[in-house]
Amino acid sequence: MTYFIAGNTAVENARNLAQSALPNAPQQPYDEPAPRRTLAVRARISAVLRTAAERELRLADRIDPTPACTAG
Repeated sequence: MTYFIAGNTAVENARNLAQSALPNAPQQPYDEPAPRRTLAVRARISAVLRTAAERELRLADRIDPTPACTAG
């Protein structure tokens, strides 16, 4: 007579799956992906854009030195 004990089936299934994983199969090399550098690139791009915007404002002030907005 076989008694069902909760959890044994899952353990047996995991054991069978692990044993049937073809231990002699050729392994594919796994290269770690390069770390993401988006934060550094984004910081550099924003610095370049900020510098370009400041230069444009300086040039615009040289062409027309009157203030564009007057608080009043």
